[in-house]
Amino acid sequence: MTAMMNWQKLLSPARLGSHHSNVGTFGRSDFHKDYDRIIFSAAFRRLQRKTQVHPLPENDNVHTRLTHSLEVSCIGRSLGLMVGNKLHEKGSLPDAIEPDHMAAIVQAAALSHDIGNPPFGHAGEYAIRQWFEEADPKFTASLTPEQFADLTTYEGNAQGFRLLTNKRTGLYDGGMRLTYATLASFLKYPWSASGSPFPQKKKFGAFQKEFALLEEVAEATGLIRTGDQAFCRHPLVYLVEAADDLCYALIDIEDGVELELVDFKILEDMLLPCITDELPAEYRRETNVSRKISFLRGKIISGVLDALVTAFVTNEEALLAGEWKGDLLACASGPYNDLITTAKSFSEKQIILNRRKVQIEVGAFAHLETLLETFCRTALDVHHAKSDADIPYRAGRVRELVGADAMPIGASLYELYLVILDYVSGMTDDFAARLARDIGGGQH
Repeated sequence: MTAMMNWQKLLSPARLGSHHSNVGTFGRSDFHKDYDRIIFSAAFRRLQRKTQVHPLPENDNVHTRLTHSLEVSCIGRSLGLMVGNKLHEKGSLPDAIEPDHMAAIVQAAALSHDIGNPPFGHAGEYAIRQWFEEADPKFTASLTPEQFADLTTYEGNAQGFRLLTNKRTGLYDGGMRLTYATLASFLKYPWSASGSPFPQKKKFGAFQKEFALLEEVAEATGLIRTGDQAFCRHPLVYLVEAADDLCYALIDIEDGVELELVDFKILEDMLLPCITDELPAEYRRETNVSRKISFLRGKIISGVLDALVTAFVTNEEALLAGEWKGDLLACASGPYNDLITTAKSFSEKQIILNRRKVQIEVGAFAHLETLLETFCRTALDVHHAKSDADIPYRAGRVRELVGADAMPIGASLYELYLVILDYVSGMTDDFAARLARDIGGGQH
């Protein structure tokens, strides 16, 4: 008989690192508190100066990681509430769980989905991976194959899980102490780098250091184990993923219009086939492009949400069995999947490869190489030292930047590298560029 997950465990209000297990008070359940803990965190605030698509934009109207995350959380909240209502009507929700609770879970998971991303967007991830792949053997010889895989397939999702659960982000074990339901809904890739069922994609959800915490979340929510270090996804992950896909597919092109990289007519021609209502006269008379985009976006999002909710509820059994392999947009009825596919393809060819963006990303590699060379050399010095007196002066100053308490004398290289990546990945784009210039004597 096929193993099945159930909503009773999947929507667990218990908190990581705590014995608390109640849903909480009306109007501010523990799932709503998850959202609050994330949005009030310093890590979330720093997303305002991190790249979404266009690095270090001079135009304040284009999206950063912070505005993108807020928009994804809004879409996620609507999806969670609409799916919650459908499941409530079917009698599938546990007695203590309301549709609004499911909305809060998806909203919190969506809000934090990019919280672990390093500076300079995906270019930052590639730069970190490449540095460890090409590093002098003295930096990596003592690492286990699993630890080496963590670094050479470095992933913002794993960094995000570490950030949400690391004790350094809170007074107690469990870091932010989010509910198991929110953490499981955050885990887009619930496996380790070495246990990934899709190693070629270089996507994973937890470093070896935190994999026991991932297992704890999986056990608490009833995720089905699919390998030694792999589990199936939580069903609500698919709602978070769909909200993210919808936002970045449309918003990337909106930003392209804002930056005058794309003509508005191209975006309009993509969106109009998905709008079945007759366009109002006000739209046809409007000359302001931003207002026309806002109108079209609202129409598209309403239609996509309905299609996604229908797809989720229709495939609930396969989702609970952990057998779902695709994404919700791919099976959403109507023209929406074609729209998203076309928008992504256009964005990759016309926007993501924009010359100015490519130039800045090349610079990002140089900045991160400088930072990693300096900080990882310090890790070697701290690892080999017997006392503070053994640490060279420069390494001592670097250690103070990161936090001497986080880099104890004699700690393993792997753990020191993770602490360094905490520090580097937490940097904003402009701070990383400025610090790299200072360290390198202004050569970048």
